[in-house]
Amino acid sequence: MEVTYIGHSGFMMEWESCYWLFDYYKGQIPVMNADKKIIVFASHKHADHYNPEIFQLYNKYKNIEYVLSSDINQNRINFKRMGIKDDMSNRIVSVKPGSGFELFDTNHDSIQLKTLKSTDCGVAFLLLYKGKTIYHAGDLNLWVWKTETKQYNNNMTANFRKEMEVLAGIPIDIAFAPLDPRQEEYYYMGMESLLNTAKIRYVFPMHFWDKTEIIQRFIKERGIDTKNTKILDINQEGQRWLLEDM
Repeated sequence: MEVTYIGHSGFMMEWESCYWLFDYYKGQIPVMNADKKIIVFASHKHADHYNPEIFQLYNKYKNIEYVLSSDINQNRINFKRMGIKDDMSNRIVSVKPGSGFELFDTNHDSIQLKTLKSTDCGVAFLLLYKGKTIYHAGDLNLWVWKTETKQYNNNMTANFRKEMEVLAGIPIDIAFAPLDPRQEEYYYMGMESLLNTAKIRYVFPMHFWDKTEIIQRFIKERGIDTKNTKILDINQEGQRWLLEDM
């Protein structure tokens, strides 16, 4: 299985029978095999996680499906302006926080989807496929800020911990999770809590606003207790990893 970093929180996963494209916002989407099923996920409506250009993929790839957070207003998607046929709407699944849904790959093998409620907007995705568990956090993170009130930060912490209970003890093979340098000295809190909650094999930091050095900072400052998790060091857009044990 191959993982490609596209940019910000955008990743592509290539499996034997399908592709998963998460939170595309900018960057180069790799050329895909049109015979494989393509599933495009958008965790919420914020412009750095959702770009309507994803629907133009349908002009090139017909075996495609979209999973959009319910906060994305489909009535405002102008398919006609983008040169997309009317039947596009039949390929869109809208998901709410705390819900479940079943998807399928080219061979009609099941992909089980569960959503968590983001601490910012929209959902996080938890997927079970061929015995593997994948987690994409979207903007579900411990968003604690120096500039916010104590009450805000306490409420944020409580809401985040509530969602982490869903992941408690779950073996996750791959996680994509925020590591945002804008939080200054609190940058590590969401990632560290996630790693202390679930049993994660590989974690791909994201949402670092091109400040790739924050990954090495986390590894050096906070990585002492993550020996059972491999933290992938991301250096540039388009970087790829072949995970042969997946």
